[in-house]
Amino acid sequence: MRPTPKFERREPVDQVDLLSVQIADASHESVIIYDADARIIHWNYASQRLYGRSNVEVRGKHPDEVFGADTIGPDWTELKTGGSWQGIAQRAGFGNVSVLAEIRLRALRDEEGKITRIVEHGLPADARIVEGHAPGIQKDWIAVWSIDTSGAAAILEHIGRIRDQGLTHLTAIDPEVVAEHLRISDMNVAAVRLFAGGASVTSLVGKSAYRYWPQKHRAKLLDLTIRVLQASESETPFVTAAVGDDVLSVWRGKPDHPHLISTSVTGSWNGPDRYWDLAASEQRYRNLINNVPLPIWQVDARVMSDVIQRLKAGGITSIESHLREEPDLVRFASEAVVVTDVNDSAMRLFRGKLRDDFLKNVTYLFSGTPEAAMRVVKAHFDGGRNYSEEMKIRTFDGDLRDVLFYVTFPQVPEKLDKTLIMMIDVTDQRRVEQQLRKIEADFAHAARVSALGELVTSIAHEVRQPLSVIVTDADTGLRWLGRDEPNVTKVKAIIARIAENAHRANEVIRRIKEMAVKTDPMRSIVDVNDLIREALLFVKSESQTHNIAINTRLVVGLPEIFGDRVQLQQVIINLLINSIHAISGNQRPNRLISIETSLGTKADVIFSVRDTGGGIPSDDIDRIFDGFFSSKPDGMGMGLAICRSIIIDHGGTITARNDGGHGAIFEVTLPLPNGLHDTPDDPDPRSMAGR
Repeated sequence: MRPTPKFERREPVDQVDLLSVQIADASHESVIIYDADARIIHWNYASQRLYGRSNVEVRGKHPDEVFGADTIGPDWTELKTGGSWQGIAQRAGFGNVSVLAEIRLRALRDEEGKITRIVEHGLPADARIVEGHAPGIQKDWIAVWSIDTSGAAAILEHIGRIRDQGLTHLTAIDPEVVAEHLRISDMNVAAVRLFAGGASVTSLVGKSAYRYWPQKHRAKLLDLTIRVLQASESETPFVTAAVGDDVLSVWRGKPDHPHLISTSVTGSWNGPDRYWDLAASEQRYRNLINNVPLPIWQVDARVMSDVIQRLKAGGITSIESHLREEPDLVRFASEAVVVTDVNDSAMRLFRGKLRDDFLKNVTYLFSGTPEAAMRVVKAHFDGGRNYSEEMKIRTFDGDLRDVLFYVTFPQVPEKLDKTLIMMIDVTDQRRVEQQLRKIEADFAHAARVSALGELVTSIAHEVRQPLSVIVTDADTGLRWLGRDEPNVTKVKAIIARIAENAHRANEVIRRIKEMAVKTDPMRSIVDVNDLIREALLFVKSESQTHNIAINTRLVVGLPEIFGDRVQLQQVIINLLINSIHAISGNQRPNRLISIETSLGTKADVIFSVRDTGGGIPSDDIDRIFDGFFSSKPDGMGMGLAICRSIIIDHGGTITARNDGGHGAIFEVTLPLPNGLHDTPDDPDPRSMAGR
């Protein structure tokens, strides 16, 4: 009992002004007004309902006369010193029935600083914190959890037996993993407000109580829980421990429910840990998460963190090798790591209606891309702060969405139960990009067909020449066969030459078909030198018609690149045609095109096309790659724009510059595939194959 203090003696205040009475009576809370000696001068209708006594019965009395001498209530000394007090009071109501109230008291002072009145506001407290609680333990607040241990009783009792034997090294059982099976059956208001962010009790039932215990008390509360569960089922044990200014208690309430236990933490508002401040901070954090316009999940990955620590302690250095030997580890990780919070944006992304549908293990996050879970485990094992990738998710209604997936792993000394996952929905963006690629492919196809139209003379020559040879050889062969003594040896040679030229004609048609047929881009490992040689076959007749020589300087042993053969060949042909047109449009005596390849210094392959066509006008050089820009009267202006689009899509660059007053130089760089950064066998320019 906290005795009522003797304040400085003053004239008794027998009356309270009418306005104060009206304000008090209008409140839904219990409002009690005391005079300077802590005598009751008014209490409102809510006080009458709460304590079962009328205003007339209590007026002029001290609290111990009204509530009983053994009441557990306000600290009047603290009130006198600090001017306020807040906490839980346990009082005797009408018929000596115990009444629990959450109350706030504030002292009103005059101009001289002397207390004139004391005003108390109160609400009924949760009665669950009284049942089974030791009467000698009373602090400013009491947080109580009712816990169903049926799912963990057997393993917890086994842990207790091991500890009784003095064995501290648990090789087969991790207590914190077992603690996940302690499920909430009920919580009082203080526990919900202080440690569950004010969530509804209904939403918390069935979840891990361990997660909603004060973090610094979890280990001790688990120890006390094990001790209670070790007791005989016929007993109702009550164990308690003081930890700093807090008092922890665990007890079994009723013998007929041996697996239903209660835990409590009682503390003082003036203790070193301001739990209300922590709760307010947690609420601000939750508000921040909820107001972020991106889908966010808060995940408790401590179980997986413990597993990773044990693997590293056991000498595992490569998680990839270990996962090949233990493939079930990824499944265990997905099932053991659970979502503890989720914001509204995440619910909309997955098209869920109930928050509880999201607060489970993270398996559903990887249903669209199961292999991503392994990559997240690897990133966690490697100790990275962040990990990201693009992946697919499957929403609750079965739709597949493209998302950018980000995960941030906490680092010591941060709260290890707060791993954050964020997703950005890029489905619409990828759909637009796909449509754009289709449009670009259509333009590229149109440009290829247009280029073939310009090369119709060269193509006709390339086809006509082997066909003419075939016709001539066929006539010759028939004459040899028509002789009285056929020359079989000659005929065989002629037939071989016919087959050779037929293959040559077929190869020309194949190249034309590849350029003309509309197909989706298909990338593979290609040799840039081979692409250039094939492209030269297309423009050979065109260059000869305009009396233009083409020289090549191709580096031997140049690394291969990863790209689409037809698209890259289209770029080369387009650059060569542009050079031919530039040279044929003037009367310069030096009519030459040079095409070279080399290895760049930044793990890339370079090829350049140099001509003697006089160069690019200075006003046009900055616009030459723009769409629909052309220096030709009948040009569409799409050739170089498409070339740039193709090269950029391959991760490379294309540039144009003038070579003094001689002509223009177009230079293309293409990146090497990962791991192919070796230099050619013999990069000496003298080893170049000229033609």
